[in-house]
Amino acid sequence: MIIPTSNIQGGQNNDILNIVSSDLYSGFSNYFGSTAPFFQTSLPLERIVRYKDGSFSSMEKSIKGGFSQHQGFDIVNSMDIVQQLMTYVMPMLNQRLTSIYADLINQNNHYLSQIQDYFIAPEISKLKSIAEFIQDVSNEICYISKSNNLSVATLTNIQQRRIDLKQIFYTFINRLEQSVNSQFFDPQNIANSYLIARYALSNYIVSLVLECIVSGNLDDESVQRMKAKVEKCFSELNEITSQLSKILESRKYTNANEINNINSFYRWSYDYIAQHQVNSLHSQNQNIDNIKNNTLKYFDIDFEIRRLDDFIEARHGFTKTIQISES
Repeated sequence: MIIPTSNIQGGQNNDILNIVSSDLYSGFSNYFGSTAPFFQTSLPLERIVRYKDGSFSSMEKSIKGGFSQHQGFDIVNSMDIVQQLMTYVMPMLNQRLTSIYADLINQNNHYLSQIQDYFIAPEISKLKSIAEFIQDVSNEICYISKSNNLSVATLTNIQQRRIDLKQIFYTFINRLEQSVNSQFFDPQNIANSYLIARYALSNYIVSLVLECIVSGNLDDESVQRMKAKVEKCFSELNEITSQLSKILESRKYTNANEINNINSFYRWSYDYIAQHQVNSLHSQNQNIDNIKNNTLKYFDIDFEIRRLDDFIEARHGFTKTIQISES
């Protein structure tokens, strides 16, 4: 089977799923090329009687060319045909759906490596392990989809990793709250806690999508339920980000007032301790600006929303046309 490698965002053949299989092509050509029902029989094809109008008879030809006996035919239910076709189609469809999230998965892993460079925590190792698992599922989704047992095992693992990611998210949100409310203001801890929580949430959302794909729950109702979970995550994140931004802005305002008071009091004299305190407050405000302008915008929420919309739309778009060719 060959899937077009054009850009999934708008390639010329984006809505065509091209299946190259001589066996499948021959079988469907024979079926759709006749007016007879699709049947299964143990007889060799050369011994089945076929009339000039293309219909088949239950009469069996003898070796010499005459008629030997009647042979019963088992009619195959149309659902069997669909099931056999989807056995070929679903692994490829799942691969294409998963590929929508390939760039987001790669971006998240890049972010994790950057966070890891300057922040060491036990959770980092766990996040790295989960990241590798998600990457493996993404790369091997076609192979996984061909095995019911492997799909079930993978689904169980995805659900467990999803729980782990949400736990890490809440752990670091709690650390974030402790950091901003601490008398010892440490911008680096604030930034790191936010980034790890944000990373965990982003991969949590990816795991929700993979869960839909691996489980085969791609119907509109299932996907809308998944989308509601994602929207709840983003709503919670927006609230946390907004509150953090307000706290940081308030801290910056307080620092600015304190700087003005110190400068006013020591206007005509030089005091080393006072000057050191002013420099420290200026440094804090610079770090606050860095958190607000960079850390809080490190992940692109609009990008993640677009990928989710692409996934929802692609479920139907990828199978608008199924083209089966012999070679």
